[in-house]
Amino acid sequence: MHWAKEQVQRALRARGYEVRKLVAPPADGRPYLENPETGPVNMRDKLARAARGEPFEWPDILALNSTVARMIGPATHIVELGGGTGAFAWEAAQNDTVRVTCSEFDPAAHDWASQHRARANIRYVNGPVSRDDGPFDLLVAIEVVEHVADYGGFLGTCASLAPRALITTPNKLRNADTATIGPPPYYQHVREWTAGEFYWVLRLFYDEVALFAMPDPNRPSAVAVTVLDARSPLIADCRHPVPGQRWKKNE
Repeated sequence: MHWAKEQVQRALRARGYEVRKLVAPPADGRPYLENPETGPVNMRDKLARAARGEPFEWPDILALNSTVARMIGPATHIVELGGGTGAFAWEAAQNDTVRVTCSEFDPAAHDWASQHRARANIRYVNGPVSRDDGPFDLLVAIEVVEHVADYGGFLGTCASLAPRALITTPNKLRNADTATIGPPPYYQHVREWTAGEFYWVLRLFYDEVALFAMPDPNRPSAVAVTVLDARSPLIADCRHPVPGQRWKKNE
């Protein structure tokens, strides 16, 4: 977290902002806290929910995947990181001119997607992808970045794979329970961001970032929002990746 804070401060100064203190410490002296990374447990949790009689896939997550699929624009070869059970890939690939390469590290989720959401224009990969699997004109990462401890490395990978990205995450200000210094109440989230925090983190990796949010999390739609907005989830449309030296740890 410390290196990322320094990089955000550097990016702000480079744009003419005076940075005195990026994050004020809590008044009671409590430290900022994060959850440990849980790893790929996507399918395990879905099966556990289904066994309890709950939805295998939450309606709001399906609505988010559908929303992002509507925002892909002219993209024809999309790479998705952390694609889970293939909800986005299935939606986006309804257009047979679009190809989707969907990466998922959870073998059970990958196998389920391959069996239940197969299309000729979807390639499911159980593991990482690289630029050699492309070229890609769009990267998609839906509700993944908050699960990753090394989010700097993850976003650097995103920026290296395609010239444009659609990246989503919950808005930390969505309710009183989540708007704290941490850790997030959901055990799988390492950390969460406000809209403003998320914007400036992404500006380390992309020269252009536009923020959107869903007015109703259960209905597929998105509206433009500002860095002060509390609506959730956030959808960032990121363009023009910056040179790696702006964000690498060793710079």
